[in-house]
This record gives sequence, C-alpha cells and structure tokens, in this order.
Amino acid sequence: MDMERYSLVPRDLDGLKKEVQVRVSPMELKFHDAVAGRIYRSPVTLHNLGRWNQKIRFQEPSKPQFKLILTNLEKELASGLHFTVMIEYHPIKNEEISDQLLITVGNKVIAVPLIGLIPCCQLEIEPVVDFGTLVADSTVYCKEVHIVNHGKAPGLFRTDYQGHLPILIAPTTGTVKPKSFVVIKVDFCANQPRIVNEVARVRLQGRPDILLNIKVHVVEQIIELFNMNNNKKLECIRFGSVFFGTSKIEHAILHNNSPQTINWVAIMEDDSVGEELGSNVPERTDIALNNLAYLNKIKDIDVTNFISCMPNSGTLLPYEKIVITFCFSPKLVADRIKDIGPSHRQDYALYVRFDSVGSKDGFLRDDDYKTIQSDRHQKVELALTGSGLPVVLQFDPGNVLHFPPCNMGEHSDLMCIVQNQSKSLPVMYRFQNTAHFTIDPARGKIDEGCIQNVICSFTPRQIGSFKVQQIIDIIGPVADEKLESLSMKPFHQIYLEFHSVCKAVTKKVVMKINPGLSPFVSNPIGKFVIKDLAKNKNPVPVAMLQSATTCLHNHHINEKSTANALIAYPNDRPGSIRPGDHHKTFRTIFTKTPRHNYIDHEYEYTSLEQEKKKAHQDYYTKYIRNSRNIRLQKEAERQHMCSHNDTDIGLQPGSGLKSPPLSVAEIEEVIPLPPPESPINDTQLLSTKKMASKEIEAQHNKVLKGLKSEPSTNQEKHECSLHLTPKQIHQVIVGPSILNFGNICVSSTNIRQLHFINMLSMHVLVQLDVNMEELQKTKQLSFVIPPTASTYVSMVFESHKIGNFWKSFTFTVNSIPGGHILVMAAITAIRLELSSKEILLKPQAFLVKTCFRGTVKLHNRQNLPARFGWHPINTDKGVAFSIRPASGIVDPYCSLECEVSWQPTFNSPEIGEFILQVVGGNTLTLKCVAQVIII
Repeated sequence: MDMERYSLVPRDLDGLKKEVQVRVSPMELKFHDAVAGRIYRSPVTLHNLGRWNQKIRFQEPSKPQFKLILTNLEKELASGLHFTVMIEYHPIKNEEISDQLLITVGNKVIAVPLIGLIPCCQLEIEPVVDFGTLVADSTVYCKEVHIVNHGKAPGLFRTDYQGHLPILIAPTTGTVKPKSFVVIKVDFCANQPRIVNEVARVRLQGRPDILLNIKVHVVEQIIELFNMNNNKKLECIRFGSVFFGTSKIEHAILHNNSPQTINWVAIMEDDSVGEELGSNVPERTDIALNNLAYLNKIKDIDVTNFISCMPNSGTLLPYEKIVITFCFSPKLVADRIKDIGPSHRQDYALYVRFDSVGSKDGFLRDDDYKTIQSDRHQKVELALTGSGLPVVLQFDPGNVLHFPPCNMGEHSDLMCIVQNQSKSLPVMYRFQNTAHFTIDPARGKIDEGCIQNVICSFTPRQIGSFKVQQIIDIIGPVADEKLESLSMKPFHQIYLEFHSVCKAVTKKVVMKINPGLSPFVSNPIGKFVIKDLAKNKNPVPVAMLQSATTCLHNHHINEKSTANALIAYPNDRPGSIRPGDHHKTFRTIFTKTPRHNYIDHEYEYTSLEQEKKKAHQDYYTKYIRNSRNIRLQKEAERQHMCSHNDTDIGLQPGSGLKSPPLSVAEIEEVIPLPPPESPINDTQLLSTKKMASKEIEAQHNKVLKGLKSEPSTNQEKHECSLHLTPKQIHQVIVGPSILNFGNICVSSTNIRQLHFINMLSMHVLVQLDVNMEELQKTKQLSFVIPPTASTYVSMVFESHKIGNFWKSFTFTVNSIPGGHILVMAAITAIRLELSSKEILLKPQAFLVKTCFRGTVKLHNRQNLPARFGWHPINTDKGVAFSIRPASGIVDPYCSLECEVSWQPTFNSPEIGEFILQVVGGNTLTLKCVAQVIII
C-alpha cells in the first residue's frame, strides 16, 4: 500500500494561492426620491466567505455629495465574518448624479455604483385585460385597468390602440398623482364570434412603452336541439300517421350552448315556404285543383290548436339542458262535398323556431329608417311532420240492424262483420252497454285492413217495440292538459241502430172479481195478458151506497181521540205493524174509529234518537224558512228601489238641472276595473301570422301625445305590476336593436327614433336604463304603452369627444329585463373638402387685360354647418389672386362654389396659394395657377 498517498500529515499551505471570496451587498446603491438639503444614509456590507483573513481598503467617492463614514480606510476582515460601512448622500440640488465606491480586497478591486435619484414617478399597469368568454349579442362590455403611481412625483400616461376592432380605451391621456391610481376603462363590443388577441400601446412616464394585451373569446349564442336517444342534433320530428282526435308525443332536448343565461320562446312559423297545412300530398293534382275551396279552408285553420310544445318559453342557464315535449293532435276539417273515406288524409309539414327574447326590430318602417332586420339573435328551426287519418269502420249488414222478433225470456242473434278500412293504423273499439241488447265481444282491437266478427243479441226484458242507438267508442291515446303523458280514452264515437220487437205470451186467464176496493184485476201483471178482455160483458158489481151521506158505519166518535188523527186506508195493513210514532194516531176511513198502532219496543226510537231526529227536521225547516224570507226581502228591496229612486225627483228633461262634475277619484270608483286578462294557454304556441297581424294592428293605433311616464289609474297600476313571462315579453317590441347615428360632428345634436310596439291586450311599463352622458338630452325614458298600441321616442345624441362610440343600454318591461340597445356613432371634427387641390385659371376674353377666373367647390358632407375663411399666402411678388366669397358658411350636406380670379399686371405672380381655415375643423391648401398664353 502506498502510505504516502494516504498520509494525514498536512501539507505546506503557504505555497497555495489564497483566493478572494468577499461578497458585497448591495452591488448597487441607489438613493431614491432624494430632495436637496436633506441627508440620506445607506449601509454597504462585506461578507468574507473564504478560509483566510482578508485585508480590505476603501477609497472615498470622488463627488462631495457622497461621503464614506469610516475612521480607518483599511480593515482586516476575518474568515466567516462581515463588516458594514455607512454611505451618506447630501444632495445640493434636485438633480440625478452618480459615483462609485471602490473597495480593494487583496489584488481585486470591487466597484459599488452610487446613484442619487430625484423624486420621480413609478407607474405600473396590469399588462393583460382578459374579458373571458362572451356571447356575440352586440353588447358592450367594460373592464377596468388601474395605472398605479408608486412614486412621489406625478406621472403622465398615454394609450394608443391602432386596431380595427370595436375596442375603445378611455381616457387616452392623463396624469397620475403620487401614491394614487387612475382607472382606465376598456370597452369591447361583442358583435360577432371571434378570438381577440389585440395589443394597445401604453406610454408611461419614466418607463419604456408597455403593450397592453386585450384578450376576448366571443362565441355565438347557440340554441341547439338534440335527440333524446342518441344525443344527435335534431332537425325534424316525424309523428307519422295518427287518427283525428288522438295525440302523439315526442321529446327533444333544448340546450343553451353558451356562457350566458337566455330567455327563449318557441314560435310557430305558419307562413314559411314549404309548409303543408292539411293537404293530401299523395292526391293527384287535378283532383286537388277541383277542390280549391276546401284547400283555402284548410289554410285558414290555426295550426297552434293541434301542434303544441311544452314548455314553449322559459329561461335557460349557461349550458343548461331541458326536455321539450311536442304533441301532435290533428283535428278533422270536413269537406261537405265529399264523404270522409279511407283515402281521406290531412298531411302537415310545419316549422317551429326557438328564438331568444330581447330587443328586436320587427317590421319597423319609418321615414328616417329603412326596414332593419337584425339577425344577431340566435335561433334554431325544427321541422314537424305528421298525418291525420279518419276512423273508417264498415259494418256488414250495415249501420241499421233488424233483429227477428222474440218473446220475453228468449233472444235473437245477428252476425255483424266489422272491417277496419284504414291501411295504416289499428282500431280499438268498445260497445257501450245498451238495455235489452248484448254484444260479444264487447271490446277489442282490429288491425289495419282486417275484420272482426261481432255477435249482436237481442235479449228483451219487457214487451214492446225497440229502436235503440248503439254507441261504439273508439279508444286511442289522448294527451292530458299538461302534455305530460298519454292515456287511452274514447276519442271518437260511431252509432248503430238496433230495431226489434218483443211479443207478449197470450194465455186464457180466469178472472177473479173482488167487489171490494181492491183493483179490478188481481192477477200478476207483466207476463200474461187477459185474452178477449173486450168481449167480457159482465160488469163488476160496485157498491152504490155513498159513504159520505150514509150513517150505517157511524159509531160513537170520540172527538178528542180523532181530532188530529190520520186516515188509515184499507191497503196500509202491512204498514200498521211497523214501529209507529207515539204522537200520531190513525182512524179508519168509514167507521172513523181509532186504528190499532203496533209498536215494537225492540225497534222503537229512544228519547235521544227522537230528539236528534226532531232537531234534524227543525234545522232544515228553519233553513228553508230563512231562505224564503231572504228571497222575499231582496225582492221587496228591488221593487222599492225601482219605485223610489232618490236621484229621480220628478223633474222633466230640459228643466235646467245639471249634474255636478265628477272628480278623477270618483270616476275611478264608478268605473269598475275590467276583468283581468285571460291567462295565455301554456301549451299554445305563438305563431308568426298572429304576431304579424297584432303588430300591424298596433302600428295603426299610434299614441304620439299624452304618453305617461308612470301608471296613474288603478287599471294601469295593476297591469304594469304583473309579472310577464318570456312569451309575453317577446310580444313587446323595442327597436331597432342598433341605434346607428353614423358619421356625425363633435358637439352636434343628432336624433334617431326608438320604436315601441305593444302587442299585448294590457298596459305595459317600458323603462330605458340610460346611464351615458351622450343621451342625457333625451326627454323621457319611461313609457306606459296602452294595449295593442305603438309609439316612439326621439333619442337625442350629443358627444364632445372625437372618436368611435360603442355603448349599449338595457331596458325593462314591467321591471323585468327585456334586452339591450346598441348605440353606435363615428364622431369626427368638422371639416370641408375641396373639389380639387389645384385649380387652373383661364382667360375669360381675348383682350390682354382680361381677368382669369376659375371655380372650386367646398363640400360639407357632415351634419353641422361649417364656417370657413380663405387666407392668401404672401410671396415676394405679392398676391395677385383673389377668391370670393372669402368667408362664409357651408350648410350640412351641401356644397358652395368659390370663384378664384387673377388680374394680370406687371410682374404679377402666376402661381399662388390659399389656405382654407375651417373654424374648429381642418385646414386645406388650394394651389392656383394662371394659364397665360403668349402669342
């Protein structure tokens, strides 16, 4: 083993190189915000990180403002220790200076820069403005950015955006005070889907330019319909064939595929191209043309009565899904000319649109507006197809069945063959119960095109002739009122007629004659009839003695016992053994003697039961008596009012008496409130035809004067406080949805009309939430619109800032958000345009001293009068050109022609210039050249 290699004896360290490992902190010493006349101190620390002691030598700064506070400039710094020295800064005046502190460590020199800074601004701004994900509905969104000044001096800033997107930054310039901040507003109009990654340059005082990154992801407001089974997009629902009167239900999923809550409504497009309303599509063209009256009748039907959607309006949260139920219930439109046969059918092909609720344009037409159709609201269309078929059953031997006569207790049968003539749908039937007739089978199902044998039996239970109407119920799926489920119910009835006779059984009956008070015939009745009863000439002996005048049966009558007695008839013998009443007595009809009243004590009423029975009878007796008294009292009062009228004092018309005028409060008390508007059927859809007719009706009923800003009457207060559904809000049009004022001059007054159309049959309160200074001159921002009426308001726009203007404001209908209106304008300074920048003047005659003339036009293409003035430019040779008019005013959207003349003189310049100065606007230069021809 090499013992020398692993020797632990230390080597000679004097021969090794001693490395300098001294760290200075800080490496740069800055005195921020130093004010003249004050003293500022800051430490400098040295750390010896090496294994040896180091000698450190300091050198004083060269400039007197910096001073090293140290008695001995040479120090010994041991290994692992640190040493701190203090630097003082004495600024003489407010200026920035720099120096350095030299520190020698061994053979290495370390320089620490010393910088004295005057008070300055320290501006900072957030570099990114992220709007996130927005919906393209032409809404103006605003984000705030803070420019913070951490310094002790005010700082200037300036923003500049050179892009072409609807992005506005305000204010563009300004000053930030020390230790404060300024809010910069960044407005973005989400007018179309796009991904925005724009950059705006921000200039901050004392710092290099900063790029402000503006990020937006604008998406469409997508409403989608999906299939319930496979989650695929749904474009058409095919109901197939159903019987008239039945229903068929299909489901779909409505999805709000956007990050914003929307109000939606379903509208039936019953005036679109390609629709079919009850026509027979397989029918030949020539047959259809021969029945145009029937086709026109079908076109007038209301399709919303047999196609329903539930729900058909509502609110969808972001990315929410709901289930929509569609119900198809066709109704038969009969043709009087033709019979309803198996070939009759009504085919339907319709479109339902799911639209978002908000500001819309409708059919706004005005002198200042052309028809504006804004398609910014997302919608989705769904096609619905279905066919209605009649129930056609054929009965053999017919609809009238004649049964053979039979006796009571017997029956007669007939075979009836029922055929389902429909080739598409089966029929479920049920025979209703009919007296004396039975059906076998009474209910069943007949497949398409098949037959069913039915045995009809006549089973009489009494004697006579029978003509009975047999009702057959056709059973099928019928939707409930809420369209949530289907149930098998009768939806159609077919009538058959049954005719038959039940004969009586004739039998010779020996008559039993009873000369008493019993019936003339005491035999059982119903089954047997006395034969040849008319030929019997032996009358029944009858007692001829008048009981009212005879005294044979008069016994000694006890007046006390028979005073309130009831008469007992001979045939009430069974009733006399029933438990009687103690308070009732009976006597015979002839002898007038008291009749025995049997009382069974086991079934006799107890005293408590008798009291309850008596109280029950007294209650109803008293109720009937009181009801009669009240009725008579009301009738007497009515007659008294008719005969004694306090208002009518017997004066003749024209006598000079006038009724006092009523106050508004008295009129409101006298005029009763109309009944509340009948609620809209939740299952009935809105249709484009109905909305168009209501809109036209509302446009004809224009309210231009006396429009209230708040409801005043009780009716208006009641109706304007109602909570409106999205379906109702959709029938209140506020538009156009974009108020575009176009290119306008700064500080000019511009007017555009905002229309209101109320298609509802009640008053509504529309309020505009306008919080922008440019529209503050608009007089009225709240309106009570009468039922089925329209009006408009003049929106006054005036801006004192040059640039593009993009802002939006919202409106409410009965305090419910109804949408928003986008306001656009391009605001520019007033300016004039020259028809030509250079004009050539030609002589107007052949003489030498003739005048040279030319014309130039001033065009004012803006909406404000422009005041101008011409100023010639002097040259060394003077001014030889003149212009008329030298000043004036050019009206909006007009032109003014100015004449330039040049008088030839000795040494006159042939070229001259004029400066066109527009007051508060632009400046232009016109060059004039005289065309002198020397012969």
